[in-house]
Amino acid sequence: MDVVVGRAYKVSLEALKRFPWGKYVKFAFLFGSASSGGPAGDLDIAISKISLEAFGDLLADLAKYLSLPEDFIDLVVVTERTPCPLVLEALKGVPLYVADWDEVYKYFNICQDQQIDSRKLRLLETALETIWRR
Repeated sequence: MDVVVGRAYKVSLEALKRFPWGKYVKFAFLFGSASSGGPAGDLDIAISKISLEAFGDLLADLAKYLSLPEDFIDLVVVTERTPCPLVLEALKGVPLYVADWDEVYKYFNICQDQQIDSRKLRLLETALETIWRR
């Protein structure tokens, strides 16, 4: 499957999977519009926690490997501070590389539980009611 990025670049899903992700991260997932195979403004890729220096190296090496300008690659680092809706969307994407499924499941399960609890407790509705009463 090829993805058209930025209307001018073709990126192969197989090429993305062959990239040496293990040199940089424990996992990488393609998500967003590019994961469905349709045209995409950029490649959204969720990755495990990484140092700032390694992040820069990964972005530069991936852009060079794909012959794609860095502006068309959006790397999203998944940590404990990443908003759960984003974590859930990203980790439901296409796995490009996973060295540690336990880490993936940890983030996914924590966020899934948080979303369930949020719905049960009506946290959004309660917050909005508080704001409207002011």
